Amino acid sequence: MVGIKNNRRAQYTRQVIQDAVLSLLESKTINNITVTEVCKMADINRTTFYRYYDDVYHCVDGIESEFIESLNEGDVESPSQGMEMVLNEFYQRKRLSNLVFVEGKTRLLEKMFEDFGDKAPNVDEYQDVYLMAGIQNVLKKWVKDGMKLTPHEVTKKIISLVFADDIQSLRDRIKG
Repeated sequence: MVGIKNNRRAQYTRQVIQDAVLSLLESKTINNITVTEVCKMADINRTTFYRYYDDVYHCVDGIESEFIESLNEGDVESPSQGMEMVLNEFYQRKRLSNLVFVEGKTRLLEKMFEDFGDKAPNVDEYQDVYLMAGIQNVLKKWVKDGMKLTPHEVTKKIISLVFADDIQSLRDRIKG
């Protein structure tokens, strides 16, 4: 069905372009990727690229938006369940995980925290910044270590850290 915006050929072409951009982002920052490189890797011409995206940034925004939209928030009953659901998605899409958790590659985490921030427990803005920085760094370590822990184990680890489960016994040993 030619002419329909979301036909299979158009979806395939967008996917090929996105795959090329994700491949290039594994070794370069977004501002060092050219449309010419993307087209060469995707085996398409520039006109085809510009039919779908204005530039590489627009393509990355599309990848990020599609990922966020793919998260099914309706079934989430608690923040920990929501976190585990998101970690499962990253676990399934390891290539995207590597992209997200390397500094300077995308703004996906920021966008996700903006979108899901309204559903988080009510905390003061300084606590929010502190917690988000800690969670992001735990997730970066998880990805850099090869995602050896399951999403469920990482979620439990983050919850334990957020609620400082091990801190009291450590504090007692230091004082004692």
